Amino acid sequence: MEQEDQNIQLMSDTLASQVAAGEVVERPASVVKELVENSIDAGATAIRVEIRRGGVSLIKVTDDGCGMSKADAQMCLLRHATSKLRRVEDLFDIRQLGFRGEALPSIASVSQLTLTTRRAQDVEGWRVSCEGGELAPLMNAGCAPGTEIAVSNLFFNTPVRRKFLKSDETESGHVEHQVRLHALAFPNIRFTFVRDGAVVFDVAGTHDLRLRIADFIGRDTAEQLMQVQPTEAPGITISGYLMPLSAARRNRRMQYVFLNGRPIEDTIINRAVRDGYGGFPTGLHPGLFLYLQVEPALVDVNVHPAKREVRFRRPSELTLAIIEAVASTLAHHARGGAEVLPEPPQREEAPKQTCTPPSVRKAPQPLAVKTQPCQEEQKPEPPPLVLQPIVTPRQQELVLPSSPSVLRRECTPVTPDVPVTRASRETDPELPNFLHIGTLQEKYAIFENSEGMVLLSPRAARERIIFERLQETERRPMTSQRLLVPELLELDARDIGPAVEAAQQLEQAGFGISRFGRNTLRIEAIPALLPMKQVAPFILELLQVFTRGEVRLNRARNPFEPFARQLARRYAMQEDVSPLLERPMPLLVELLRCEIPYCTPGGKPTMLPFPISEINRRFQAQ
Repeated sequence: MEQEDQNIQLMSDTLASQVAAGEVVERPASVVKELVENSIDAGATAIRVEIRRGGVSLIKVTDDGCGMSKADAQMCLLRHATSKLRRVEDLFDIRQLGFRGEALPSIASVSQLTLTTRRAQDVEGWRVSCEGGELAPLMNAGCAPGTEIAVSNLFFNTPVRRKFLKSDETESGHVEHQVRLHALAFPNIRFTFVRDGAVVFDVAGTHDLRLRIADFIGRDTAEQLMQVQPTEAPGITISGYLMPLSAARRNRRMQYVFLNGRPIEDTIINRAVRDGYGGFPTGLHPGLFLYLQVEPALVDVNVHPAKREVRFRRPSELTLAIIEAVASTLAHHARGGAEVLPEPPQREEAPKQTCTPPSVRKAPQPLAVKTQPCQEEQKPEPPPLVLQPIVTPRQQELVLPSSPSVLRRECTPVTPDVPVTRASRETDPELPNFLHIGTLQEKYAIFENSEGMVLLSPRAARERIIFERLQETERRPMTSQRLLVPELLELDARDIGPAVEAAQQLEQAGFGISRFGRNTLRIEAIPALLPMKQVAPFILELLQVFTRGEVRLNRARNPFEPFARQLARRYAMQEDVSPLLERPMPLLVELLRCEIPYCTPGGKPTMLPFPISEINRRFQAQ
């Protein structure tokens, strides 16, 4: 009897663990998330997170929780071993952050893991090691009560996974963001984050949520928080704080939503928040710290491997509760119900922060102390217009004024602002003869020439002009305009990495930006080609392009070209085109001198011709 071919086989335990790790362990921040959640479930009052090289070289999480016995220390590294679930019914009553029993064995299968633990009632502790899923014998260890887990050489046995990781700066930013999320979710716990031997933050436990929020966003912003009016629904309790409208962003970086202490992302909640505001400007998202307490039976947290997404059993009730909470909070604040933030000395645990370097803890303060008063004094004269760039004779030959603001930056002071007319066109016979005859809906300029009629889009024209001027920086550096008062830009920890990666392109474009603290940028100069009133918001929006991955600098043949395309587009979108519509001839002349004047870098037209022959045909003229 011939044996049938058998293609289906059982995976080994090691291979099965590595496959499961692909769902749980995406990057170093995923490891930190799982380990910190275990520490919180263990009842820790102090958690210390230390990383090296973005978490790839080392991740160490230490807590003062309940610790583990000898038997539990051996069992916790086995797949599907958990102390949270006993029966199927427990899935509908999950009150802890972790419950699957997959995190530790998945992490151990793709790293070199060492676990050291001791209970308070035990005389000695225990240490167990695991390398690539292979357990080593259990050993005695002298240690303090609690648990310490050290994860080294992450993805050492899966090099393909390691290649997909970003730079150390980017991965460190994601880890820092993850630790901040847990620190905001559990303000009663002390959190310490150490990166490459330097303490990034060390926040003491507190019972005042506002003080914990102030540790991360600064006291000045925290004092403007609007406390969410207590709102309750069947099985639902809502609390938290709304940030001022000035903190609105073009992404949801400043939206922190917690469900039973678990950071989540949910579209239902996002829509409910916007509805609570009664509408919000398109493209902007309000900042908030929203804390939801929902009965475990009303929510399913077991729908996503990373537990970032949840499913509500009664979403309509939750939506109405959030809308009511946000609307009542805004109404209460409008009636003058603001509260004063207490002074930091009221915190009992404040002396524990002595290990934190003052330069790190006070990095955001210069933003409020130095920038705001100086901006008020300089309102009559914008800083970018004070200095005149040095223009070579070649530049003077190519540059024509397109607007009064551009003239002050791109031309020498002695150059008069002379409009281009039919008579002046004789000096440049290469350009066709155009006559400005009107404006269409305050958006387009109408010209007449010998061939018919032409519609010009000033915004599209400026995008093409700026792009080609930026492209010229390969031959000569872009002229910069220094700011009298440098501006400070506070970034999310996840945005620092893209900002560092884009530093070379920003410098080539004429921006003078330097690092000022851990997550703060100091803006000292801007391109003379781009006059702008609000520098920091423009830079922030530009950096978000890198965060979303719209610019691939490393893969492009010319790394600067995609950056210049995005920079030209972003600036043209926010530029006021009304002065250009009043005097469009200089703009047209400058556009026609471009290498490719008839379309934007993205392929959209800058001008639309309407030949007289086509017009006559449409009117059926003889």
